Amino acid sequence: MPSPPKPANRILTWLNRRGENQKHNLQLLIIGAGAFFFGAGMIIWVDRTMPSSLTQEMIALVGSVLCVIGVLTALLGYLGLSLFRLIKFFHNDD
Repeated sequence: MPSPPKPANRILTWLNRRGENQKHNLQLLIIGAGAFFFGAGMIIWVDRTMPSSLTQEMIALVGSVLCVIGVLTALLGYLGLSLFRLIKFFHNDD
């Protein structure tokens, strides 16, 4: 029975797979940037147009969550376009 792969090998395998699909990584980058700017726009809009209230704070919280999700998604896409591709290039066993 073969032994399970080592954790380092599993991580490198995952990074190689993430670095292969450039179209998907670009889509992640664009979607993440869009979510970030939409969330930032919500925060700015609610600050300038609504009076101070619990509703304003809740909408700003949703905008903040969208900003965080957008940044993380765009970061994953950007790393897939750059760093993961380099790891795949330098770790090519073939």
